[in-house]
Amino acid sequence: MTSILNFNAELVPVAYAEALLELLEELDVSREQVYAGANVRPQVLDSPQGRLSFVDFNLLALSALRLSNEPALGLLLGRRLNVSTHGILGYAVLSSANLDKAIQFALKYYRVLGISFELERVELAHRVELRASESMPLGDLNRFAAEGLFASLFTIAGFLVGEQLRDVEVGFTYAEPDYADRYEQVFGVAAKFEQPYLYLSIPKLYLEKPMALANPATVQMCEQQCEALLSTLDIQDGLLIRVRRLLLARPGDFPDLASAAKALHTSGRTLRRHLSSMGTSYQEVLDDVRRSLALQYLTTTHLPLYEIAYLLGFNDPSNFRRAFKKWTGRPPSAYR
Repeated sequence: MTSILNFNAELVPVAYAEALLELLEELDVSREQVYAGANVRPQVLDSPQGRLSFVDFNLLALSALRLSNEPALGLLLGRRLNVSTHGILGYAVLSSANLDKAIQFALKYYRVLGISFELERVELAHRVELRASESMPLGDLNRFAAEGLFASLFTIAGFLVGEQLRDVEVGFTYAEPDYADRYEQVFGVAAKFEQPYLYLSIPKLYLEKPMALANPATVQMCEQQCEALLSTLDIQDGLLIRVRRLLLARPGDFPDLASAAKALHTSGRTLRRHLSSMGTSYQEVLDDVRRSLALQYLTTTHLPLYEIAYLLGFNDPSNFRRAFKKWTGRPPSAYR
């Protein structure tokens, strides 16, 4: 069995924290204020590995959000997380032959960056879509982290192809914030909210554009270093991700905790304890999967509500309606 993601392991590049602190200084919030608000020692940025833990970075981010009074802080930070900020992975994508190769490399090795999302590439007719899902419960940092990730991906992609990306589509899982117009300022299009998953979609015509700094030798060197980093950091699929994959593989026939634990080759007690240590529970993970599937069925199909309820494991459509309203604040009929 693979080990669960360790919140205290030093995986997050210090460069991310430095970019955040520099942004806060421009917003008239000092580093000392951020450290004090996070109850984090400044020495965490002096790590010889050049990394800090998820816990310390998230504490700094929460402190930054409180002190800055800037709701769009994630968007502002994402614009700053450029190629060089991402270290060895950034140099690799910069040296790739084209955007297609850069995306392939990034998806293979993005775990060296310690980001709290799982990424996947989905091929559509004339577009390619990058989708993301949380690899750990982010709570109040959900929106900040999603904004930072996609603003950075969009900014870097435009830099690599040498122009502002056009005809993009971008979607987020949470409700539309009060400052939604600022998403359009970043992405050039209005973002969609309350989507089944996070995504950034671009036309395939961008994929084959040659890049000015393409260098196969540099890519090969970076790949060797990324392989070594993955081995050193021991980044593996987290237990939470494996539980979600198990549930998504069996829609309408969701296992109970004991059956899920057996399928994952562990005990129910161990599974419960590990999920609790990550700030969640089996029921919460199941509800999250059901919610995501419900949103997908409601927005991409014309299935009647009673069939959607059945597909989500509800014997009674009224139970589904109550659950959906609890998850989203609205009944499914109003959402559709």
